[in-house]
Order: sequence, then structure tokens, then C-alpha cells
Amino acid sequence: MRGAKPKIGNVVPMKGTDLAANEKSRRDRARKLALKLRPKDLNDEEKKEWMRLGSMLADPVLDRLKPHFVDAALMLVRVSLRIRAYDRFFAENKVDMAEAYPGAERVTGEPGLDAEIYMVEGRNGIQLKSHPHVAQRNECWRQWRSLISLFGLTPTDERNMAPGQSDLFDPASEFD
Repeated sequence: MRGAKPKIGNVVPMKGTDLAANEKSRRDRARKLALKLRPKDLNDEEKKEWMRLGSMLADPVLDRLKPHFVDAALMLVRVSLRIRAYDRFFAENKVDMAEAYPGAERVTGEPGLDAEIYMVEGRNGIQLKSHPHVAQRNECWRQWRSLISLFGLTPTDERNMAPGQSDLFDPASEFD
């Protein structure tokens, strides 16, 4: 090896507390950025979800929350909340679909599942029908998958993106 030999006095040992402090400061910076970019007109539930998702997206390891992505991140927050609301509806719904739809019968005897599907006998024989909220939840799921893919949050997308990688045509890119 060329050059002068290193002096032991110049070496700074890494300590576990320093690593923990760096982790904490990184999380604090991410929370501050998420708070700074948070839209003003959110309700309390949306604010809480924004801080949860925004802090993850703003973390320097991911570095996905930027001012020009705020609208997409807000849509991700709202879709996530809608999916949870539909899931709560199906888990807590004790409505017997047989009462709600004339001629319908319970399928499983389970409150959550019977809120999603019911059985009807008509001119075409016995048919299973799904509650209209099931279609709405499925649409929210598709939107959510599309949004997390845009942010590179799926395992496939993460594998294809290097940390700090930017678009070639991004005006904030270092290549301009």
C-alpha cells in the first residue's frame, strides 16, 4: 500500500450509541420534512396517516417525499384510510344481508363474511352476490397498489431503484 502508514490517534472508533443517535436524527429529519410538506387542509385522521406515511417516504434511505410529489402522497394517504374503513366495515358489520335483500340467505354464518357476500335464488338458480362495498374496496386496493408502485415501495420497485437515484429529466437532478 502506498503512502504514509495511518496513525492510531487519527482513527475514530464507531460506537453503538453514535449509530442509535444517527438513526434518531435521521428519523427526526424525516418527520420534520413530512411536517413541512404536509398539506394544510387535512382532518385529524389524515394528519396522523400523513405523518406515518410521510415519515417513511421522507426517510433519507428512501428519499421519495419531495415537494412535487405531495399530491400523489396525499392520494396515497386517502386511499390507505379508505381501505382501512372498508376493512373495518366488513369486520364489524353485523347486518344480516338476508334482511337487507329480499330472498337472500346467509352464506357462512360469519358476520364479517356475510357482510361481503350473500346468496340469492332467482330464475337462474342460486347465485352468490357481493356487497357493493366489495367492489369499492377492490378499486381502492388497485389505486393503492398503483400509488405504492409509483413511489417505489414494492419489493420489485425497490430492487430496481438505487437510493438517491433520480430521473434523468428531473429538473432538480444533478445532471442539469
